Amino acid sequence: MRTTETPDERRRDIGEAVWRIIRRDGINAVSTRTVAAEAGMALGSLRHYFPRQPDAVAFAMRLVIERATGRIQSIIADAGDAGPDGLALLEQFLPLDDDRREEMEVWLVFAGAATADDELAPVKRESDAAMLDLIRQVVAASAPDDVPAARIQREADRMRALIDGLAAHLVGRHPALTPESARSILAEDYRRLWERPRPGE
Repeated sequence: MRTTETPDERRRDIGEAVWRIIRRDGINAVSTRTVAAEAGMALGSLRHYFPRQPDAVAFAMRLVIERATGRIQSIIADAGDAGPDGLALLEQFLPLDDDRREEMEVWLVFAGAATADDELAPVKRESDAAMLDLIRQVVAASAPDDVPAARIQREADRMRALIDGLAAHLVGRHPALTPESARSILAEDYRRLWERPRPGE
């Protein structure tokens, strides 16, 4: 670890060390000792940043969210007054490259652990809410003026389900989809979002 790192950079290094342990050995292998060893620092130094193992794990989980949020914010900022491309925003939730694949693989582990972990569960709920809110905004921005709010919400829920399914098929040792096919499926669905009536209408 570089001695010139800032405290925030050191925390991120520790979070990434948690990721590496999870991908290599599973979440049950994460402890203060294994994280300190993976991060190349003394145990006492690690505890200065994260006194307990759950603190480091929760931070590592939030780091996944921070990375995705940063990419989305960059796309929005670069778009300027023209507004961002909705499809480009939605694609940020898919593991279409090595960095996003690493993030998604550890996120799925975190999400599974959060079902029985009271410290991780709030992080998962916050992330789910933020993801749905962005998808709802993208869906609403593409909707015709006369589309009711209930239909927009339903389409946002459906789009999130599609993205979750595509993401799950893009990770693991033998992904069921290629990045190109997943991107194509998402693009087609996004383009046809308002072309067909929905049941009950």
